[in-house]
Amino acid sequence: MLARIFFVLLLASLITPVFACSMAGEGNHVGKQVTAVDVDAGTFTIIDVESNSPIQFSASKDLLAKVSKGPGPVLVSYEDQDGQLVAVDITY
Repeated sequence: MLARIFFVLLLASLITPVFACSMAGEGNHVGKQVTAVDVDAGTFTIIDVESNSPIQFSASKDLLAKVSKGPGPVLVSYEDQDGQLVAVDITY
């Protein structure tokens, strides 16, 4: 019984990240981690959990001050402005 519970929890932890972006809703991306922050350019990059690809966002200086590079899940709320992803909030 304990082994079955462990297996279900393990399976749930493996499946959850795959659906994370679509479950977060439109205008949100879930990242595995922030891989780069460029304050001068006004951008930061995450590794998307669904595509496992980098996604770059533009952000205000105030928002960039909240962004920290490193491992850990991150939720980015953004607006698409003429094909450019502009972050409006970031949550760890």
